[in-house]
This record gives sequence, structure tokens and C-alpha cells, in this order.
Amino acid sequence: MKTVVTVVLVLLVLALAAVGFIYSGIYDVAADTPDMGLIQWALETTQRRSVHRLAEQVQAPPLGDPDLIRTGLIEYHELCVVCHGAPGVPISPAGQGLNPSPPLLAEESTRGEAGELFWITKNGIKMTGMPAFGVTHSDEELWAIVAFMKRMGDLSPEEYQRMVVEAGIPE
Repeated sequence: MKTVVTVVLVLLVLALAAVGFIYSGIYDVAADTPDMGLIQWALETTQRRSVHRLAEQVQAPPLGDPDLIRTGLIEYHELCVVCHGAPGVPISPAGQGLNPSPPLLAEESTRGEAGELFWITKNGIKMTGMPAFGVTHSDEELWAIVAFMKRMGDLSPEEYQRMVVEAGIPE
């Protein structure tokens, strides 16, 4: 019985300490101050493991169709390029101000699993600036974006610009 009381008291003290920390205002929530150490590790690990687990059941359709990739390019250019850039297109000032920094998808999307990219695009990521496009776009449109992201890593800046012009996207 003494052990149970001790455990309950320790948990109560920890909970009170957590509430005190939250209400103290000590933690810097400024977007221009990166998280450090244990907090950064906890947030990144939680995000990575959560996306992996939640996307395990997502089955990607065939993504190599040129029309699907073209549709994805148009959507990507409209929705994503501001924060994630593209081959030869830097991240905008708004994207540069996000914390955590958005990944450069031209470099990272070819390594990512299609199901995970779809899940992130559809559901967003809390506290990162990544919106949930599933509330405004169909799964077919989101798969088109993923198809383009998987192709984008192989594009040179010149090839990307040529695709933009061919798709009729205004500069």
C-alpha cells in the first residue's frame, strides 16, 4: 500500500510541475527559436513514428502516368512550392519563417514512402504549418501531388521550368 501511495504522490507532483511549467511562460514559443535537445528529439520522433504508423495501411495507386504527374505539378505549384520550393525555386520568405523548417521536397520526396507522403498531404502535421489538404482536395488530387513529388527529385531546374510552361502555369 505504501508503494502505491508513493507512486500516486510522485505522479501528482510531476503533473503539478508540468502544469506549473505550462503556466509559467518560461518555454519560448517564438517561431524564430528552434527547439533544442530533448524537446526537438521528442517532437521529431513523435511525428516520424506517428506518420509511419498511420500510413502503414495506405496503398498507393500507380503513380507513373504522365497526366497524373502533370495534374500533380499544377497542384504542387499552387499549394506547396511556397513552403517547400522546387528544383531551381527556393523556399519563399513565408516558408523560411516556419519552425520547424519545411523539408525541401525536391530533395527528400524521392526517399519518402508514397503512402507517408499521401498521409501527410491529406492530414497535415500539427504545429508545423503543414495544412491538411484532405479537407479541400479529393484523394485523386492528393495522389497526383504525390506522383509529382516522387518525380520531382529527378528533375533539373530547367526540366521543372519546362514542365511549368508546358502545363500553362502562369509565372
